[in-house]
Amino acid sequence: MILLHGQVGEQSLSNGTRAPVRISKNASLVLRDELSEEILKGRAFIVANQVGVTSQAGLSGTTPVLTLYNPTGSGVRGKLWMASAHLEVASVAAASVWLAAGTNTVAAAVTGTLTTAHRNLKLGSAGVVAGSQGNRVVPLLAATLPAAPVAIDLIGVGLTGAITTVPALSSMSKFYPGGCIYIEEGCNISIQTSTASGAAGLLCSYIWSEEEK
Repeated sequence: MILLHGQVGEQSLSNGTRAPVRISKNASLVLRDELSEEILKGRAFIVANQVGVTSQAGLSGTTPVLTLYNPTGSGVRGKLWMASAHLEVASVAAASVWLAAGTNTVAAAVTGTLTTAHRNLKLGSAGVVAGSQGNRVVPLLAATLPAAPVAIDLIGVGLTGAITTVPALSSMSKFYPGGCIYIEEGCNISIQTSTASGAAGLLCSYIWSEEEK
């Protein structure tokens, strides 16, 4: 039998420090993935469109459906964990659905309408209300980017067939292990389509977290 000594609760340690393992109040060993830790600390967020939007045709700096922007001076690094797109109206022409990035850190600021539906993933956290969830990376509707972004990943493909012939459609989602897409200050992330979506037919969603730099 191996007797394992642990400590209840989080610890704040420096590199190289020896410390007991973390246990719960019922003496169970605590094994949490990194996103769960971010949520527990109130540093993870989620956002989705509340209504459908018509996307632009091709990579565009004009009115992307939903944008994440890390303002210069935020003091945090954004970490993207998930990007999702949902098409509820058939596309006029087949469309690649891209995750796109603007990476010019000295370009003009991104402008747009701040969403009111984004939420801290620690739902019900004390002291946070709609529009003030503790985030510094900002989710924007109908944003204006300083330049057209570049595609960095493919989320899926929108087709032209009648979507009413099946009982349900799944969203196109990509999860990024460890929040491996870092959004540094001055950078932006958006979901874009190679051809315009069906009228008011595209909705997007993100999960991101933030760490102090």
